Amino acid sequence: MCVFALGGGGGGRPRGTTTTTTVVRASSSRPPRNRKERRKMERERASEGRKQRREQGGGAGGGVEEEEEEETTVSARMESDDISSATATSNVKLQKPKKRTVNKETYNDAVERIRREFREEKEERADEMSSLVIPSRDDVVASCASTSTLILMLGLGARFIVPKLAEMNPLTLGLIKDGVDWKHACLASALAVGVTVGRVAFMAKSEDFRKETNNSNKQVLTNLEFLDVLFCAAYPALAEEMLFRGALMPALGGKAVGVLVAGTVFGALHISNERKVSFAVWAAAVGILYGATCEFLADGDLFVPICGHALANIYSALLWRATEAERGFDYK
Repeated sequence: MCVFALGGGGGGRPRGTTTTTTVVRASSSRPPRNRKERRKMERERASEGRKQRREQGGGAGGGVEEEEEEETTVSARMESDDISSATATSNVKLQKPKKRTVNKETYNDAVERIRREFREEKEERADEMSSLVIPSRDDVVASCASTSTLILMLGLGARFIVPKLAEMNPLTLGLIKDGVDWKHACLASALAVGVTVGRVAFMAKSEDFRKETNNSNKQVLTNLEFLDVLFCAAYPALAEEMLFRGALMPALGGKAVGVLVAGTVFGALHISNERKVSFAVWAAAVGILYGATCEFLADGDLFVPICGHALANIYSALLWRATEAERGFDYK
């Protein structure tokens, strides 16, 4: 920093006279960055000026008055800067940080939501059941027994009248003749499992089939006991297989034509009030599967589709009742 003193030099200055001293500060290499640095530079400038005046004036009284006057000027300037800075700060409205909205579900909220959904689902299912006519247990068992007996008599009668039909698809009871026929046993078990898995998958894909299956099961299975479920699942399977795979399929010559026609007729006859087109399509596909297994894999043994059909009906009925029980519906 370069300091130049302008005015009288020397200590012979008379007392009581005031000598004007001007302190010139060279421009800094850079401007002050903030208020604190500016204050520091002001103090340094005032200090340099006082030091220079003391050196020139030798402690004269006028120098003291000038120092006091300059200090007052510097202080007033700094106070003015503080006031203007505070005023500018007060005019700026500070915005509060926005609160982050976090969708955090508490345990109680989750429990209440699950209960609400369960109540709504239960009410919806109750409304559906109220629109259906649920027959009594005796009516269901009597209807199943009479209808299945009629179908069974038709199948047995056709096989008795046309012995060739029985020769083409004999009921050999291959599972128990000369011990267990493990090939036929595995075929019957695989057939039942495959049909049950396929039914569940088709229900997940087709909303119409799911509704039709549920409505049909509600009408048939709601008031049945466990032994009634076994009877109503196994006896119709025996009768239907005896008619469609034991009489109609061999009457059509067997092979692919007999399998397809018998399966299609089997599916069409499953249409009823609660069973529409989607259920008929499913029944036709299953009937074709039963016929193909009997014709091409079981050497015409009728016992394989009978066992597979009966087990598939039992598995599906028990699975449906277990699912309904989990949703709050009690069955006998």
